[in-house]
Amino acid sequence: MLRIGLVGVGYLGGRHLNHLSTLEGVQVSAIWDTSAFALLNAANAYKVPVANDLADLISKSDALVVVSPTTSHFEIGMEVINAGKPLFIEKPICATGVEGRALVESAEAKGVPIQVGHIERFNRAFRTLKNLDIHPRFVEIHRLAQWNPRGGDVAVVHDLMIHDLDLLLTLAGCSPSHIHASGVGVISTSIDIANARLEFPTGLVANVTASRISLKKMRKVRLFGEHEYIALDLNKGTCEYVGAEMGTSTTQFGAPLPGVEILGEMEMGPRRMRLFRNFIEAPEGDAMRLELSAFRDAVIDGTPPLVSGRNGLEALEVAEAILLKIKEGHHGST
Repeated sequence: MLRIGLVGVGYLGGRHLNHLSTLEGVQVSAIWDTSAFALLNAANAYKVPVANDLADLISKSDALVVVSPTTSHFEIGMEVINAGKPLFIEKPICATGVEGRALVESAEAKGVPIQVGHIERFNRAFRTLKNLDIHPRFVEIHRLAQWNPRGGDVAVVHDLMIHDLDLLLTLAGCSPSHIHASGVGVISTSIDIANARLEFPTGLVANVTASRISLKKMRKVRLFGEHEYIALDLNKGTCEYVGAEMGTSTTQFGAPLPGVEILGEMEMGPRRMRLFRNFIEAPEGDAMRLELSAFRDAVIDGTPPLVSGRNGLEALEVAEAILLKIKEGHHGST
């Protein structure tokens, strides 16, 4: 049994505890939180031990899951790393890029693995892309949410958009070369709605919008490539693929595969194109349970985590660059 200790048993930490307490091959060694009230409630609900403090929790655990406020990530993470224990830490990896880089470099120097909680990597819809040979040239992402004061202490770029920045960096395989961004605070004193255009050295261009002041929820990723269009609904876990078969004017296309809908054919001079649509079945699985299972497996097998500390740092640094562009725009308008 892998003994995993949990730091933070608030709303999100409670969800992690729910999965950890029933995850095969895992034993919750203990939990710890600065709130005695939250700690007592969680301990009673899940019948798990309570640590006296962080040092006590670390000593009782083979690995740690940290779901504390972002401002505490660096201090707690460094204690875990200095103890040589594998670390799962919620996104964003740290409050600042400076802290994140120091944490990652320290972990790499000591050979301690870090997995960052970019949960959308494990979303059903996003996982369908593993089975597709895609080459997107333009990506459009919308993440809209209703107002929730729980995340209002940081900009929406760190609160929500960072999910999509990680997905985008995964798709691009490199960091953006140019960033243009705008945003405004509407309810909070920080940025509540933001838009960023990211240009990558590969030629990929992405338009990303995040808002926490919308009337309805939306989490959609649209990918456009040559002869293909893919629409992911991260809320519903669905993937719609629209593609094109190309041939000459004399080409006779074969019967479509089962489940594939033919949208039509068209002549374009000497070429003929047939459009088709396929609703791709997304693999089942709760995203949080999958990411915790992946962390367990990485620790036991000694393999690199799917979402590494370096991945989390890259997403955070792009988020900071976007905020800097927004601030530069505000200064330029005064």
